[in-house]
Amino acid sequence: MLRNSFILLSIFIIFACKNQPKAPKDRTDHATLNFQEEFAKRFPKVQDVIWDTLDNSFAALFSDNKFEYKVVFDKNGVYQYTVTFIEQTDLPRPIQSIIEKKYKNAAAAVIMHVDNGKTKTYQIELETSTDYINLEFDEFGKLLKEQKHPLTNKEIQLEEEEGVDQNNK
Repeated sequence: MLRNSFILLSIFIIFACKNQPKAPKDRTDHATLNFQEEFAKRFPKVQDVIWDTLDNSFAALFSDNKFEYKVVFDKNGVYQYTVTFIEQTDLPRPIQSIIEKKYKNAAAAVIMHVDNGKTKTYQIELETSTDYINLEFDEFGKLLKEQKHPLTNKEIQLEEEEGVDQNNK
C-alpha cells in the first residue's frame, strides 16, 4: 500500500522532469516574476526545482535530504501554501497516538503537512483492507475531518494480488 504511493509519486516526479510545463499564454511576466521572487525568498537555498502547471495555479516541486515539497502559487503568482510530504514518525505525538489507537489496522498511504502561512494542518490518507480514510488534524492534534471511502472491488483485487506477489518473493 505504502509502496504504491511512493511508486506513484516517483512516476509523477519522473514525468514532471521530462515534461517541464510551458508558461501558459494568459500568464503575465509580472506573475512569473512574482512567484519566482516569492519562491526565492521563501526557499533561498533550493536549486533543483521542477515547475508544474496546475488548473489555476503553479507548483514548485523539490526535495531535500529528508522531505519532498510542493509549493503552490495562484495564477497571479501569489503564494498559496506549501505541502511537505512526511512519514508517520514525523507527525506530532498526539496525532501518532490517535492513529495507533483508532486506526491500528490501517496503513498510511500519504501524509502531508500543509502550511498556508496562517494555518498548519496534517492531512493523512490511510488505507485498510476495505476503505480509504482521509483525516485532517490541526497543528495541535485536534481531528478536524474524517472521511471514509470504500475501496472498489478492483482496488481490493489489486491489493490482494500485490500481497500474493510480495509473499512469493
